[in-house]
Amino acid sequence: MDRPTIHDVAREARVSLATVDRVLNERGGVAAKSIEKVHQAVKKTGYVRDQFAANLSRGRGYQFVFLLPAGQSSFVRSLIAAIDHESSRHRKDRINIDVRSSKTFDSAAQVAALRRIDPETTDCAAVMVSDVPEVRRELTKLRDAGVRILSLVSDVAPSGRDIYVGADNEVAGRMAGSFMGRFMRNPVGPVLVIAGSLAARDHAQRLLGFRQVIASNFPGLIVLPVTEGFDDASRVAAIAQQAMTDAPLMGIYAIGAGNAGLLRAMRDVNSAFRPVTVLHELTDSARQGLRSDLFDLVIDQDPARAVTRAMSIMRDLADGGTADAGRGDIPLNIFIKENVQ
Repeated sequence: MDRPTIHDVAREARVSLATVDRVLNERGGVAAKSIEKVHQAVKKTGYVRDQFAANLSRGRGYQFVFLLPAGQSSFVRSLIAAIDHESSRHRKDRINIDVRSSKTFDSAAQVAALRRIDPETTDCAAVMVSDVPEVRRELTKLRDAGVRILSLVSDVAPSGRDIYVGADNEVAGRMAGSFMGRFMRNPVGPVLVIAGSLAARDHAQRLLGFRQVIASNFPGLIVLPVTEGFDDASRVAAIAQQAMTDAPLMGIYAIGAGNAGLLRAMRDVNSAFRPVTVLHELTDSARQGLRSDLFDLVIDQDPARAVTRAMSIMRDLADGGTADAGRGDIPLNIFIKENVQ
């Protein structure tokens, strides 16, 4: 059966096409009685507007902002490349994208960046920010001003966003703990955990899942106090080198970025025993570590898929649609030496 058209609405309402067009595009100059007739006809016929066509008729495009961490980690560079690709692909659809950055894990810088987003010119913003009260307050202000908010990769509390697009990070942490324990012949001893920052909700959730599995399934493993590398490769290298010098480690779980530094530390360590190493995101450094047997497993969420999903949802949100939480789910992929490209 053919989809109902504007002609069907006009026929049902017994008004002209011009009147239907004025009502649907809110141009005014139509009597209240006619407006009601058109709305009733829309319901009766099941007509669904082509929002893109409606935007074109009003001379309006979409204005999206992506706010990402500065510092250009390999993962963030992958996100930016995916955004650039999607931007080029959708340019004909009048989707304008502004990619901005704020200092990684710096809540004051993130608040300042959020305040620079103009609600008058922004339909939707996708943000990758810390889940702390001051940042959430700014997100709530933007939402109250009419900007739809999508949290990308790292979630924030529901009060600060319409929908989260990314992987289930607690599940990711449980996967990391399960694989790490299974890779060990005798899972007894210390495990080093390097987070970016526990103010980042994705890192805190991964840690939670990891600890749950280690405690329940591998009680012989001792999770050392978590260190924060702030996604800085030099800092991550120093943390890993010092930990491996202090005592033999059974495992290393790298929750965040900066894993080029972890790779350097693994190459430089003078030890016959190498800890089982699990990390996130299939970056160039992660690939090198897998191929050289210095890393054991990488848990990856495809940044291109996340951006494609985010763009689709942002457009629907900008058109006044609802945020179905299930749409934002991004699956996790597992890479070891044998299946890495």
